[in-house]
Amino acid sequence: MPEPSLQEDVNDPEIELEEGNEDISSEIPFNPNDISINIVPRNIGQLVEMMEYDEILIPKFQRLPNLWSIKKKSRFIESLMLNLPIPLFYFDEGDDKKWRVIDGLQRISTLEHFILLDKKKKVNLSGNTEPFRLQDLEFRTEFNGRLWNELPKDIQRRISTNQVTINLIGKGTPEQVKYNIFSRINQGGIELDAQEIRTALFQGYWIDFLEELVSSLTLEGKSFLKATDNSIPSRRQQDLDFVTRFITFYLFDYKEYQPDMDSFLTKGTKAIPSNLKAQKQIKLDFKNSMDLAYEIFDNDAFRKRLSNFDKRKPINKSLFEIISTIFSKLNESQRNKLCKNKELFLEEFRILQNSKKFLESISTSTASKEKVRQRQEDFQALVNKYSK
Repeated sequence: MPEPSLQEDVNDPEIELEEGNEDISSEIPFNPNDISINIVPRNIGQLVEMMEYDEILIPKFQRLPNLWSIKKKSRFIESLMLNLPIPLFYFDEGDDKKWRVIDGLQRISTLEHFILLDKKKKVNLSGNTEPFRLQDLEFRTEFNGRLWNELPKDIQRRISTNQVTINLIGKGTPEQVKYNIFSRINQGGIELDAQEIRTALFQGYWIDFLEELVSSLTLEGKSFLKATDNSIPSRRQQDLDFVTRFITFYLFDYKEYQPDMDSFLTKGTKAIPSNLKAQKQIKLDFKNSMDLAYEIFDNDAFRKRLSNFDKRKPINKSLFEIISTIFSKLNESQRNKLCKNKELFLEEFRILQNSKKFLESISTSTASKEKVRQRQEDFQALVNKYSK
């Protein structure tokens, strides 16, 4: 039974689309020998037991579980009763030897929802609190309305012993290789965005750190929300995608950039330090950057403005990249000077945006090495002029 397809428009009108990057591919090939995928036989009972003992984890996506209706979940359970073949599962084996779900999320959360919760096992992978009763079964209609514990023992045994095939991405597989595997797996069904794949790859302090940068409960998160005028949604993790862009160009000089952008952002996510002192400094620099962006641009930060009479435009990722990172490197004296020269800076920035090369660098094929260099150097020169 395939996962459901999301008919979800991920194009937000408040975020300008990046066009022309489709053909910009990675210039850093990976070694095919680094790919480690093992076929692991298991049965449903073993998967349920692994969930019970926290050996299976679900990546933190905004749209995680419960995409299936109770009817669809019931039909999946019925397929197991009938010993019908079900699709492969894909898991990623972390260094902690726990398995993270890559493909098969709805099936895993259905097993928890129907079996574990009825056993009063509070695994809470799917966020459900009560088990569901089977409904709208097609062939085994006599079991409509039943909970797991109300099924006959022979039916429970048939479900539990149903064999499944698992493709397990081995621990130690390089993150960029995993990223490519995830992308290929998710070409059909529920397609994951690039940031969602990175979230799956970097469970732990890496994603926790990024979430703090966008959280309304932290000082730096509040500054981010204010500077962006609350225009970047958390749906499909678009807010995490923006701050991943910041952290990557903060940690790595733009001269180190090698296409493609997604590969570079994966590298940046991996480089997030675990040291709390280093994290604190990054958060402070990010907050200062967001506060300065709001001070200079008000609610027009990270948006193109070619004249004073322009209508307000969507947030532009490339502008967020250069403004957030270059502002974050300024000291207090430089920030004060920039604020003092605010009007002159804004006027010259409008002129810069009207220049052909700079405008192209933030508009089309923005992930090319040349476009990254162009916008970084042009904006850095402008900031230097009014902050030094």
